Amino acid sequence: MNTVHDNPNIDVNDLMARVHDRIRRDERAESAPAADRTYVYASELDAAGIEALLYTARKMAQVRTVWPRKLMRFPFTVSGGLRRMLLKLFAFLFNDQRHVNFALTEAVREHLQTTKEMHGLIASLQGEVRNLEARLEEAERRAVR
Repeated sequence: MNTVHDNPNIDVNDLMARVHDRIRRDERAESAPAADRTYVYASELDAAGIEALLYTARKMAQVRTVWPRKLMRFPFTVSGGLRRMLLKLFAFLFNDQRHVNFALTEAVREHLQTTKEMHGLIASLQGEVRNLEARLEEAERRAVR
């Protein structure tokens, strides 16, 4: 079974489009009238899609050491030295961009970790609030008797 982590041919743009569609569907569901639904905070954040995107971004940010198969056409199949020279040139030209991409993926990874922790804390606090509400209702019932 291929997972996102094992598949180097994954289409990142397609995956991003699916993530954006899911977010839009969730936003539409949240915009429904409050009388129609009861809000319950979900403590589990589905971060697998985001983590897969981060994995792909980190993998693509590495220096190329092998000429891509898509470009194995006439002028590049003749000379291995030409391919190595072009790979070095591309590595030099895009060095700053790779550093920026790496920094951004690390920032998003840390933000995702913080978001996961915040989801857990919010769920915990929501549980405590429910317990306090139940105790308050019980105390009010006792006071009325």
